Amino acid sequence: MRPLLLTLCLAALPLLFGFWVNETAPHAPTTYYQAARCTRYCAARGCPHATPANSPAFFRLRKLYALTVRGLLVGGRARYGLFNLLFYLVLIPGLLLWLTYGALRNARTIHRLGRARRV
Repeated sequence: MRPLLLTLCLAALPLLFGFWVNETAPHAPTTYYQAARCTRYCAARGCPHATPANSPAFFRLRKLYALTVRGLLVGGRARYGLFNLLFYLVLIPGLLLWLTYGALRNARTIHRLGRARRV
């Protein structure tokens, strides 16, 4: 039971952090282009603000980003949002929770077996 509780507590941390970031953001999210800052427009169309000097990781990972977007478009433009939600909010977190729970459960089992072996 403890590994499950610890897994759920660990899973709550990024959710709480995301909530905090959204609540304390100085600007409301928008899908319109703004010259002064990045918006959701940048996420959907590739950031026109990014340069190799201010965003080197963006330029190194651009091909992976494009591949990810193409993969999410498998169901067509109408289902892009649904696939995005399923992949990033269901599949990936579910996989990470399952792996975290398994690692914690295995660590507890190894610890218990080590203690039984010493006795």
